[in-house]
Amino acid sequence: MKSFIRKLVCFIGIPFILLVGIYVISDPFKTIKSFNLSEFSIVNRDFLSTELYLKNEQTQKYNSFIFGSSRGCGLNTYKWKSYLPKGSNQFLFQAWSETVTGIYQKVSYLDNKGVPIKNAIILLDIPSSFGETQEPKTALGLKHYKLSGKSKLYFQTILFYSYLKPSEIFKSTKEIFIKPNYEIGFDTISNDWNKSNKENWEYEPKQDKTLNKTKFGKRPDHEVISKELINLEFESLLKKIEFILQKQRTNYKIIITPAYDQLRINKNDLSTLKEIFGKQNVYDYSGKNILTEDKYNFMDINHFDAIVGWKILENIYERNDSKHLQ
Repeated sequence: MKSFIRKLVCFIGIPFILLVGIYVISDPFKTIKSFNLSEFSIVNRDFLSTELYLKNEQTQKYNSFIFGSSRGCGLNTYKWKSYLPKGSNQFLFQAWSETVTGIYQKVSYLDNKGVPIKNAIILLDIPSSFGETQEPKTALGLKHYKLSGKSKLYFQTILFYSYLKPSEIFKSTKEIFIKPNYEIGFDTISNDWNKSNKENWEYEPKQDKTLNKTKFGKRPDHEVISKELINLEFESLLKKIEFILQKQRTNYKIIITPAYDQLRINKNDLSTLKEIFGKQNVYDYSGKNILTEDKYNFMDINHFDAIVGWKILENIYERNDSKHLQ
């Protein structure tokens, strides 16, 4: 019996130890070794954004933040900075598939550290910003342990389970011997997803007419209204965010993002947002409007292009009225 147990332990234990060894050595998600811009992963944007912030916080003294999902890639923070008071230093504090929970974690984290939030833009996507209130347990959605309050061990355990796929194991094993070429495509100071944003903020972007928009699919002829999304849990989180912004005397804007599917925010949710943050601070670009009607305003079915980000910033800071875009 003891011999059988020993064989069983060897049969299970040795492959497991080998997998753990490959995981640690290859560091497939680039979250084990010290953060290094010469070797990084964009799988978890939350981790990348947080580590970049921590790397630069002492030298850059950030005080202006854009919070939200990957749709923040359509905003040029240097264009945004041109509308902000002198001395503003901006950072795109985004995460893939960010929810209100993640936004609250980041706002709360900064506030608890005593970081001034002088200016802020909060991007809300309908419906994805109001997904689960619990932290996702995936490599893509897992939150940085400094934001979630979870341990490093918990963080790595979730990533390790995500790593246990034949394709991922093969890829990471290969990278131990053949290092990939890393190319930084984002601004390493502001975290803009396009590193050329720093030079191009003065020039209105052009639409990309080369993309095959026929793959986007047909949209409904009539406008579709989202179901009501803001439950008591989300309402509580939104109020906590607003409390911090008020305490910090933040100049902030809440943007309900435009989407290719033209889904319009539920009127009750819109009323709730205006009640919490103030009607003057909420800008609704959901549904059918001049921005969403043109399919060339989108880089894919989930993300608006740079031209849309430009027009939104111009709209909310120069005109202070979103009605002419609807």
